[in-house]
Amino acid sequence: MKKLIILMAALTTGIVNAQDKFPETQKELEAKIITLDSLAFEAYNTCDLEKSRTFFTEDVEFYHDKGGISKGCDKLMESIRKNICNGSQKILRKPVLTTFEIYPMVGYGAILSGDHDFYIVENGVERKTGTAKFTHLWLLENGKWRMSRILSYNHKPAE
Repeated sequence: MKKLIILMAALTTGIVNAQDKFPETQKELEAKIITLDSLAFEAYNTCDLEKSRTFFTEDVEFYHDKGGISKGCDKLMESIRKNICNGSQKILRKPVLTTFEIYPMVGYGAILSGDHDFYIVENGVERKTGTAKFTHLWLLENGKWRMSRILSYNHKPAE
């Protein structure tokens, strides 16, 4: 329900539309990027790979301190399919919103950095398995926001 409310607010306030322009204020930029992150990782967490794909540039680069580098949207989608959406267990990513930092990249997009926690869902029960830091470079190109570079690092087991 919370995600539906966020999406409805985003649509009615113009945070998500077909042809975006760069937000005029830091507050608008933060709202835009937080909404995009929420939508992107809702698709990730539900294994909606078709929807998930729309949040990445074709030349996306994903750097993972434990898993290596994935270059290109096709390879990233395949990696998500094999490692996150493989059916044997479900992995969830949950951002720690209080750690978010958002910086404008004038003429390009924005940087979002923060912490995220990971969970495994087995038999309907979530169990926190770890935490890590992330940095996402969002590109605003032709009126659309997409992640072009992703860093996921400092992975640690859950405490």
